[in-house]
Amino acid sequence: MSEWYTQKQVAARLEISKATVYHYAKQGKIRKIADPHRLHREARYYKEEVDRLASEREGYPTGMRPSEVAKQLGVSVQSVYKFIKNGMIKAIEVPFGDERSTYVISDEAFQEAKEFFQSSETERVRRSEFYDSTYDIALFQYFQSPDSLAGRVMKDEEHNWGFYLPDYQKWVEYKEGIGKYGLEPCYGIHTDSFDYKGYVHLQIPKGEDVLYPFIDFIYESFGIENVRIREQEQSVYISMKAGETPLLHSIPFTLNQLTPFVQEGTIESAEGLWIVRSAYRKTNLELPIKMLDDVKKLAEQENINMSQWVERAINQALKTEES
Repeated sequence: MSEWYTQKQVAARLEISKATVYHYAKQGKIRKIADPHRLHREARYYKEEVDRLASEREGYPTGMRPSEVAKQLGVSVQSVYKFIKNGMIKAIEVPFGDERSTYVISDEAFQEAKEFFQSSETERVRRSEFYDSTYDIALFQYFQSPDSLAGRVMKDEEHNWGFYLPDYQKWVEYKEGIGKYGLEPCYGIHTDSFDYKGYVHLQIPKGEDVLYPFIDFIYESFGIENVRIREQEQSVYISMKAGETPLLHSIPFTLNQLTPFVQEGTIESAEGLWIVRSAYRKTNLELPIKMLDDVKKLAEQENINMSQWVERAINQALKTEES
């Protein structure tokens, strides 16, 4: 019986990628068999060490790694770790290497996370959810009175528009906030609509310091014409049209604070501009009509659109190719 495994066999034995096999060898978890004369076409590793590492892992909980979850959900690995930390994604911490640990996300926990993240996208956000045309106000918009009393636009349990007054820790209806407390908007919420170049999506948990400063910034800089906001039980879902806008003044948050909550697309700041880029680029594919009809039927059966179905199929094919 052979006393060694090829790199491909190690990857299959440990259920990792070939690239991870290489890193394991560099970290000293397994040893690569020296081959100075290159007699073998593929790198080899000592079987005993690989089997020992595999045995150690047998007692670990099974599930997906954060990197796999990030790929499936279309978010950054940094975002997954952030959501694990704040409890939005359930995970089990397991040993990983010397004095380190990683996380394992069970299939059940992954499905819960998937439903949570995708629920915002299954139904288009209606403008009436975050904008009231009668009073020309937007959800979470910041108001202040001449004597510096602060107020945030919010709805009550019956979806009436009004203000939450943090100083008094109470909600008041719109007319009372304007008439009795003298609240006035601190910025405008309208700009020209951008040409369509896709969207960037964010999911920010309530209680995060960056949430309200970011909302104030995008209302003033992008306007309701280029923003969609949906309040959820534990977080706020935000979509922004891709485009560029000048930074009118300094912002009270950093990109590092915001980046963990970007689900799709990128946000950058350069040369006095705020740059929002979609993760998608529109393309045209010519396919047989029969194939398009079949894809349409399969997508409808799963209650997703054709683009989502094709993207998933391509991702699965690429993943198979990588392994």
